[in-house]
Amino acid sequence: MNYDEINVNEVLESVASAVEQGNYRQATKKESMEVRLAALSAIVHKMQVLVQNDKELAGA
Repeated sequence: MNYDEINVNEVLESVASAVEQGNYRQATKKESMEVRLAALSAIVHKMQVLVQNDKELAGA
């Protein structure tokens, strides 16, 4: 999944509208874990990039 292609504002508006209309349900434990793991994966990836950049700068 390419997170850069997600229109965050559009998704947020859609969710807010659904909540206002009562058209939503609680996430299952599996869904909640999937979202958390995806967020952690993105954080780890960004940290790996930062570490790699620091190693390149230190060796320069």
